Amino acid sequence: MRKKGNLVAIYCRLSKEDLEKTELNCESESIKNQKAMLETYAKEKGWAVYDYYIDEDYSGSDRNRPEFNRLITDSIMNRFGIVLCKKQSRFARDIEFVERYIHGLFVEKQIRFVSLLDNIDTGLSKQSFSKTSRINSLIDEWYLEDLSHNITSALTTKRKNGEFIGSWAPYGYKKDPKNKNHLVSDPDAAKIVLRIFQLYSCGYGMTAIAQILNQDGILNPLGYKRQTLKSTLWTAGTISYILKNQTYIGHLVQGKFKKVSYKSKQLIRLPEEQWIIVRNCHEKIIEPALWDQVQKQLNARTRIRGQRRKHHVLTGKIYCGECGEKLLSGGGRSGKRKTNYLCCSTRHRYKEGCVGARIEQKKLESMVLEQICQLSEQFFDLEYLMDHIDFNVNNVKGNTLKKQAENLQLEINKYKNKIEEAYLDKLNGIISQEHFLSLRNYFKIHENKLETRLHNIHKEIAIREQATLNEPNKQEFINQFRNPTVLTRDYVDHLIKSIFIFHKDQSGAQKILIHWNI
Repeated sequence: MRKKGNLVAIYCRLSKEDLEKTELNCESESIKNQKAMLETYAKEKGWAVYDYYIDEDYSGSDRNRPEFNRLITDSIMNRFGIVLCKKQSRFARDIEFVERYIHGLFVEKQIRFVSLLDNIDTGLSKQSFSKTSRINSLIDEWYLEDLSHNITSALTTKRKNGEFIGSWAPYGYKKDPKNKNHLVSDPDAAKIVLRIFQLYSCGYGMTAIAQILNQDGILNPLGYKRQTLKSTLWTAGTISYILKNQTYIGHLVQGKFKKVSYKSKQLIRLPEEQWIIVRNCHEKIIEPALWDQVQKQLNARTRIRGQRRKHHVLTGKIYCGECGEKLLSGGGRSGKRKTNYLCCSTRHRYKEGCVGARIEQKKLESMVLEQICQLSEQFFDLEYLMDHIDFNVNNVKGNTLKKQAENLQLEINKYKNKIEEAYLDKLNGIISQEHFLSLRNYFKIHENKLETRLHNIHKEIAIREQATLNEPNKQEFINQFRNPTVLTRDYVDHLIKSIFIFHKDQSGAQKILIHWNI
């Protein structure tokens, strides 16, 4: 049986930038070359390859690399004794990852980290590798930051010059074969866009337009792009997006979103005044007169709509048992009586899409309330509740908040410890003053964010604890939850995961399936 200490995990990574270098015949970072170099080195050292971990088309700052995460899992399981890379930057460009794994996990698990071209080998001299590794990680982090800034600046310049930089052309257009940053009309899809504007200008609503297009078997933008019969249904939301899109009058509107930081994929929406709008960049599909008319109708409809419609108590919990889509609330008649019904959203958009489920809203709410009362009778034990549960009307979420506060404090302590460790490294001459300040600032930013969240949670806990329920009122409070007479949103959120409504069978019977949280 092979010893763990001689088993090596070979990790290779190739990003988009590296791929472009290879295609341009520059210094090749190809996976093939990385593997060959690392295999030769392992053979010279007498190491046996445990496994290869290869991530293609992933950045060194990406925290969701599948093979990288598999390597970390196998490290935790002690399946090998050495991790071998071409450069430390192949393993990670994120300083936090370098600290967490190379200087943390691998040290704890006695795993040797070897970076061939950086001359880093934790099996030889801890102090020398520690300095080199941390300096390299800081340089790699700066490289990522500079690269992100340069890419953002280049893309902003392209946007301001009226160049389209999206991956996919908007519905109704396609990329110019001669210039990928220019849009040209797609005749088939452009006809549908024009039809949508014309229908809306004639008084048809967005839902009605979606129904017309679905009945005519016209693929929606996603289905058209993929040329597949899947995802063929148009929705009112899709129609709304098209009607408000200035692309169709020849303007380019870009830069609506930006990343939170170069380390995160999360996007935030920018205010409209920060959007980059360049007029008359490409052929228009909609004439200005028709565009203006539609925008006036949209604005008038928004003003008339006024306040948002009040949601019913089961909103977000009810689904069609036939197709799985949500049920929508709508008006209808039961004999001479006007009432509200819940109907399958798929069938609402396209009648042939689903046989559909339909039920009177009040009938369903009464049935759910009756079921809750039956559960109350079955499981309600007043004597037990009085003896074992500390009730506080204003502190229902108190325990959850306190647990969140404890977890946040643990995270804060971790960052404080990291700062202390970095300070000790500075005193011992392992890192420079400049390197220490950079690490401290980085950790301090995260610590401050957590401190703010913790402060807000403590405030909420304090407010809730001001109104502690007195013992004589405890039974009165408990009895509020026994045999309720009104279905409230609080009951629904705490007790119900989902409700599936099925189509009535030939006898008129209707299956209703409730998934409880208990």
